[in-house]
Amino acid sequence: MHPAAFGATVVTDRTAEVAAFYQQHLDLQITLDLGWFITLRRGEADWELAICERGHATVPAAVSAATESTSVFGFIVDDVDKIAAALTEAGVRLETEPVTEVFGQRHFFVRDPEGTWLDVIQLVEPDPAWLAANLPTS
Repeated sequence: MHPAAFGATVVTDRTAEVAAFYQQHLDLQITLDLGWFITLRRGEADWELAICERGHATVPAAVSAATESTSVFGFIVDDVDKIAAALTEAGVRLETEPVTEVFGQRHFFVRDPEGTWLDVIQLVEPDPAWLAANLPTS
């Protein structure tokens, strides 16, 4: 298989509310809005995020029956602290505070209105000692 693009879907009873969250906080733009199905993307990205109504005929019954999301969507951003501050100011609860990892990420977790986990990531320089121990050069 050689996928031409990638997309992820949030299944929810609140399509407009969930889409608005991604518009407001992650600067995604709606590219299609059928009410029961909304797609969003950022600029000319070759990926998209879909929001689909729970119980719609296109959604498998087992997916519609699920009430807790265990998916994690990762979003790479330029400034994690700026995004965390804006979310907090807007009343969105962060699941973790921003933290810098030795392997080269500064990130935090938050959930969208449906409960989907988001890992908001800023790429930073990895710790040189970690690099030496984990990715030795030949």
